[in-house]
Amino acid sequence: MAGVNQPADEKRRKISKAQQITMLEVLGASLVFGACLVVSIFLIKYIKFNTTIITEKNQAIDNYDVTLRNVGVCIDRDRSGRLDDTELDACDPNEIPLDNVGGSLRYKILMEMANNSDLELVARQRNENCFDESGERIDFGKLYGEATDDDERQRYLQSLKICSALRVIPDALPANRNTEALMASLNEIFLQTGWEPERLSPQDGVLGASEVEGVYTIPVSLRMEAPDEVVMRALDKIEKSVRQFDITAMSVEWTTSGLSLTATANAFYLAEPDELEITKTLAASKKARSNE
Repeated sequence: MAGVNQPADEKRRKISKAQQITMLEVLGASLVFGACLVVSIFLIKYIKFNTTIITEKNQAIDNYDVTLRNVGVCIDRDRSGRLDDTELDACDPNEIPLDNVGGSLRYKILMEMANNSDLELVARQRNENCFDESGERIDFGKLYGEATDDDERQRYLQSLKICSALRVIPDALPANRNTEALMASLNEIFLQTGWEPERLSPQDGVLGASEVEGVYTIPVSLRMEAPDEVVMRALDKIEKSVRQFDITAMSVEWTTSGLSLTATANAFYLAEPDELEITKTLAASKKARSNE
């Protein structure tokens, strides 16, 4: 009987060994497949994340390129539609004639706005340094374009701001909270009216934001008692002033001498400009983003 069962036992051993080998092969293949799958997923995420970074970098470069050309500090000499490294290295706004950056912000300010007839109508009287010996107004825009060094350009640019219609802009909306200049402006208005204010004062310490982002207010109060025509002339001067005054509250009473007016108003100025540089953080996954 033992001899009869021996072939069957040998057969079972061979089958068992084959099964073990097969299981080991399947296990090994599973391990290799799992490892390949993990590596593949990692590589896909890595490539995707790097693609996002490269896309954002290219977008930043494009935005920087467009900004430089729109401002007018660099020109696309080969008209390729983009600034190359050579053009960026040679990017010196003082070396670029204004005629070569037509349509840019720099050109619009120094040429179009500086010679704007509407701004010129509300401009204050020019400084005597704006005229030559014969009494003719000096064309500082032309001198700026013909200047040969940075010192000359800076000097002519400063004169252009003072002697052209550009000087209206800082008068209309100053770049800082200067209450002394505000009081001087109001005082000049009342002097033109022919009346000396009884009370004219800023509300120091009171700071408020206007409805326009980046613009802040300086509250002022005034009181005047004068004949009707004087009060109306003063209000008309304030209304036509190059500097904006927003009257927030006003009371008027009729008196034996004319009108008694008490008012509060807001003047405006620009806040400190925000940083133009923007930092953007990219996360490889939602989990990484939530852990920031």
